[in-house]
Amino acid sequence: MIKIQKENHNQLIIDILTKVGLSNEQAEMASKIMNYADIRGIDSHGLILLKTYVERIRNKIISKEPIYKWFQKTTVISLLDGDHGIGHFLGNLAMEEAIKTAKKNSLGLVLVKNATHYGASGYYTELAAKHGMIGITTTNTMPLMAPTGGAERVLGNNPISFSVPREGEDPVVVDIATSVVAAGKLILQNQKNEPIPEGWALDKNGKPTTDPFEGYEGGGTLLPIGNHKGYALSFIMDVLAGVLSGSGYGKKVGHSDIGFIMMAIDIEQIMPREQFNIRLDDFITMVKGAKKANKNNSIYLPGEIEYSKKKEREKHGVTINENLYKELKQLISDLELSVDQYF
Repeated sequence: MIKIQKENHNQLIIDILTKVGLSNEQAEMASKIMNYADIRGIDSHGLILLKTYVERIRNKIISKEPIYKWFQKTTVISLLDGDHGIGHFLGNLAMEEAIKTAKKNSLGLVLVKNATHYGASGYYTELAAKHGMIGITTTNTMPLMAPTGGAERVLGNNPISFSVPREGEDPVVVDIATSVVAAGKLILQNQKNEPIPEGWALDKNGKPTTDPFEGYEGGGTLLPIGNHKGYALSFIMDVLAGVLSGSGYGKKVGHSDIGFIMMAIDIEQIMPREQFNIRLDDFITMVKGAKKANKNNSIYLPGEIEYSKKKEREKHGVTINENLYKELKQLISDLELSVDQYF
């Protein structure tokens, strides 16, 4: 098993992204969010995407020096035109602005257009939770998913995330794609030469497949969670992130005109923090204390398993598969960096 320690993980991403032209500020933010994903076991949004980002920077899909612009719409709503910059940097800017606005006005909402992939959604909502606020985000993606009854990519597997702060505890974090699994999981299974379960994807002919390549890179489509329910959620997320923001939507979403929204809600301007904490803890006690279907079962809060993985991976490092290791070694070598510096 191949492992990379957290510090080396961060430095590898920063070194590679700056080598291909990003500023230190942009590279450091991308590194922070990709590390957030890998450390929590969200392997579909970490190092596995590094080569893709490099290719998009080289092909000018991701702008190295975006000239982003702010537009104030109301006292609580802002619009950020990202000028095709790397999504991690723009997403962080947007959530920080939403938090700042919420401190003044109870609620902050930022819509972003002309952006690129922003990585793990939970990072942004947790940022709000660290400020004692409820965070919400959604983004659209390139078409990956067919609507229920369809066999053609029309919708992104548009993810949505919520984070709720807890007193003295890790926040509750919901971070889900509207497809059964993220596309990165099919890439990962393909790298490992392992099949996927039936129900994850259709092939390019609209037939169920267990071949990860046919389900994604070979032209197939991801399947929505809960069939028509996931389709409906994806549709609405595209309305918010794409149609409303002024960015791409549906088949009009490209890698450089992705849209997203960031929202922060200041709890203390709705009710006293202590009262909220008491009510939330009471609710959590109800949920965690529910009668178990099996005496060996454990009931986890959303995000709790990821925090458990975080503690283990921060101590022992992030495990990567052999094919990803080879890919990273080649990328490091091509950019005239030293493999031994990171692994």
